[in-house]
Amino acid sequence: MGILEKLFILFIFTFPTGVIARLQFSNGLAISINDLILMILILFWVFYRIKLKSFEGKYYLSKPIGIFIFLGLFSLILNFPNLGFDKFLISFTYLARFIGYALLYFIVKDFTNSFKIKINKYLLISGLIVLILGYIQYFFYPSLKSLSFLGWDIHLYRMVSVFLDPNFAGTFFNIYLIFSLEFFRKRYKKLSKVKISLFLLIPIFTLFSIYLTYSRSALIMLFICTATYLILLNKKKLIIISTIVLFLLIFISPRAFQTEGTNLLRIVSTTERIQSVQIVTKVISANPLFGVGFNAYRYAQNKLGLDNVYWQVTHAGAGTDASLLFVIATTGFIGLLAFLYLIYKLLYLAKLNLNKNGIILFSVLVGLLANSLFINSFFFVFILEWIWILSGVTENS
Repeated sequence: MGILEKLFILFIFTFPTGVIARLQFSNGLAISINDLILMILILFWVFYRIKLKSFEGKYYLSKPIGIFIFLGLFSLILNFPNLGFDKFLISFTYLARFIGYALLYFIVKDFTNSFKIKINKYLLISGLIVLILGYIQYFFYPSLKSLSFLGWDIHLYRMVSVFLDPNFAGTFFNIYLIFSLEFFRKRYKKLSKVKISLFLLIPIFTLFSIYLTYSRSALIMLFICTATYLILLNKKKLIIISTIVLFLLIFISPRAFQTEGTNLLRIVSTTERIQSVQIVTKVISANPLFGVGFNAYRYAQNKLGLDNVYWQVTHAGAGTDASLLFVIATTGFIGLLAFLYLIYKLLYLAKLNLNKNGIILFSVLVGLLANSLFINSFFFVFILEWIWILSGVTENS
């Protein structure tokens, strides 16, 4: 096994550190261990490519990725006079991070098919660690009140795991649920009855974890991901049964409807989302064609509405509560077309490879499209990490 493969394995197993192991700077910039390992991985990959004296290759997603990145950079350059050098540089680091995680697709695509098979096993273990840490947090650290001074919400009695946010935790657990179900569906014939029983505990506990986040966006994603997955498996009759079961599970969740955070009918977060939409509408109107720059949203939001002493470090300041609105605000309607083109190509790639990880990728992407209407899940790097890796594993070498 080469150094590139070993670094990639290390990268996957730093994923469970989440946002916990990261440095937060006063200017709003943050860097995690995951980011650092990724930078090292990219450097070795570039060195590997230079050694081969070639950066060429057939990458199905290279064009849509390149177009969106170009427009992101163009929007930043266009807004340079409004930002100044310091803000431009900080905003550019977000684009650089997006580029870095997008390069995962190219790196994984270059691996041999035999190593790609192993990647699925590493992802299963890495995700399982996140799941276990989520349950430990839920039972032994049910409140984030002690972290509120760092800009995190309290999230009382909700599973947040290593992401310190129940919405993003719920989004990841949805991805992991479909991944673990498909992982075992392909292998259950080779397993003994005892191993099947043990392995099935993973998707079962993953399903419960989604409910323990009390995230409505995660529940919506759950219904859509599950329905899409069953349709692709040609198990359409199970959709109604699974929908009824999933709906009834809401009412047996512990502490359901008892606190503001666990009350699925809560209106506080709904009001906050309405306010977020009002702010993003103002930001979009400032430059509807090319946006305010990717990702200069924090500065535009502060100028137009987010006016408090924590505007540079609050985690609500860097984005809005919907990925498509975020894309329009930062790259304009031109950028939105490029982003939708990228999503379309991702879905088509998945459709072409349903016999591989395509069924996972397709189900997850459809669920994310709905989920991202409520939270900015398409630009949360820990979600992006799995999407790009699954894309690289899905595409044939």
